[in-house]
Amino acid sequence: MYWHTSDHAKQDGRKPGVLAHRGFWLQDVPRLMLWCRPRGHRPVVDGYGPHARGLDARRWVACDRCGVRPDPQGNLDPDAWAVGQRYDGEFDQGERHVLTTELVQKAMNRLRTGHSLPGAWPKRPTGTLGGELLVGKTFGVFSVEVKVGNAGSEQTLAAHLRIMPLGAIYLHTERFGTWLQRRLIPTGYESRVIGLSLDGWRLSWKIWAKRNSWSRDTLRWQDGSLNLDLVERLFGPKRYSYEDAAGPEFARVRMPGGGGEYQMRLQLKRQRFGRPKSRRPVMSWSVEWESDRPVPVQPGKGGITGGSVKVTDRAVTNGLWIADACIQLCASVAEQRVRYDYSPAEEGSDR
Repeated sequence: MYWHTSDHAKQDGRKPGVLAHRGFWLQDVPRLMLWCRPRGHRPVVDGYGPHARGLDARRWVACDRCGVRPDPQGNLDPDAWAVGQRYDGEFDQGERHVLTTELVQKAMNRLRTGHSLPGAWPKRPTGTLGGELLVGKTFGVFSVEVKVGNAGSEQTLAAHLRIMPLGAIYLHTERFGTWLQRRLIPTGYESRVIGLSLDGWRLSWKIWAKRNSWSRDTLRWQDGSLNLDLVERLFGPKRYSYEDAAGPEFARVRMPGGGGEYQMRLQLKRQRFGRPKSRRPVMSWSVEWESDRPVPVQPGKGGITGGSVKVTDRAVTNGLWIADACIQLCASVAEQRVRYDYSPAEEGSDR
């Protein structure tokens, strides 16, 4: 059993508003297993599959109470054993002084099919307790959550509390709490969470909801949210909308840095940003462009064939939006080429 800490602020760089950010672990902690030690383990069949993705089925042995697996855990025949079934088969006892014909035949059958018996139960199972402490600025306003992992989770149980701007604390166990996990999620590989969070003006909750998936069958009381922004509820959320204003027009554009010429199709669009029921949306202009052939911006890549650039209101009013769009287009391509260290003159691919 030993204690380990890690200074994340030092390793990842200290972020503005963060006073401390440290992880900690207490590893190789002996597991008590108050019921299994005096009574012995209760072996059941565990495993997964088969799945539609082509993943083969696997079966092994684990204790139904504490989750400890024999060493080795065994590789049972999926056609003969179902997940959750009580295992009343044999265990590999190591060297045998008496080998009968029946034992030899069973061993040969397992060797031929690739299956194996579970070994002995570990004498001193251990686990890990860990966490993470952040003091200072974090994300969101408030969040509290408790997770119960599945049989394949690295963290059996986990919880966190996050309060802006005080900080956050995260706690988890590895193997500790397996009895509770096996009672609540005996089969399957979907962790469950119970939590409440406030981010901006949106209040979200999860009540024994699946942790990393959502479907139309999920009930709103189980996994839902509520918008507390009264302005948004009255006038709607802020959105972008576009409509054609002029074009399409065509222009020949010579790319910077020794680049060749390209035929560009330009479409002027009126861009609005605001709430659907608001009387004063923000107006601006953009031009969508499309090239007759790919414009290379990265070494070894095929290039880009289209995009969008912003043009000024004065350029549109004076009828110079095509010239402004070509200038902004060249500047955008040049910026990307500098970012990816691309030179068309060296590669000779921009002709």
